[in-house]
Amino acid sequence: MSRAAQNLLLVLIGAAVLWMTLGSGEYVNYVRPGFRYLLAPAAVALLALGAAGLRREWHDAPADRHADTVHPHGADAGADHGAGHGHDHSRGPRVAWLLCLPVLALFLIAPPALGSFTASRDAGRAVPPPAEPSGGFRPLPRTGAPVPMSMGEFIGRGFQAQTGDPATFQGVPVRLTGFVAPALKGEGGWRIVRLKIACCAGDAIPFPVTVRGLPRPPADTWVQVEGVWKPPAAGRATTVVQELRGRSLRKIKKPHNPYE
Repeated sequence: MSRAAQNLLLVLIGAAVLWMTLGSGEYVNYVRPGFRYLLAPAAVALLALGAAGLRREWHDAPADRHADTVHPHGADAGADHGAGHGHDHSRGPRVAWLLCLPVLALFLIAPPALGSFTASRDAGRAVPPPAEPSGGFRPLPRTGAPVPMSMGEFIGRGFQAQTGDPATFQGVPVRLTGFVAPALKGEGGWRIVRLKIACCAGDAIPFPVTVRGLPRPPADTWVQVEGVWKPPAAGRATTVVQELRGRSLRKIKKPHNPYE
């Protein structure tokens, strides 16, 4: 790989990152939205470095050709120089071309956001219930339209109702948004899941809720489910995997930001 190719690779990487950040917005499939303010300047820096390197190579190329023409010893001197070093310092190893593969993947087959496969791998791991806000959860209306609620809030309220007064959450209509995932073996129903990330997709934690009373759509389908919290049966141990008694279901497009 020549130096010109290396600089061109920098330009391509910078262009891919800039497009995913400011163009398509697909960067939210991998990191939190706030990282936009770091990714965009980093992409511009890569573009600038690559462009400066290409400009330097194009500027020096005529001078190199002229030097080869007027060299007093002709081709013999070049042969002696190559024999003395054993390799050309102006080129990197051929294996460096493999660095182009991630760039092509970004342009052609950018990986989608994490989905049911990731959620099913962590299905047996007990996720601690999210902590309630410092001022506690606000009271919820028991009548009227279903309350839009994040998965984290639903799980937190359900756990609080399990360990405290179930009447605080029982019978309150809610609306949850997430993707479909199969339930554990023997669990019954199916799961609606939303992944929460602290930094990037590598630290994603699934927030699952078991849905009962509604037919299961295909895995990874994004849905909005309306229903009420289902308290655990008498004598059943407290669990952080809360249940929803579904009343209606609507398929939706994947949200712009797939994570909580």
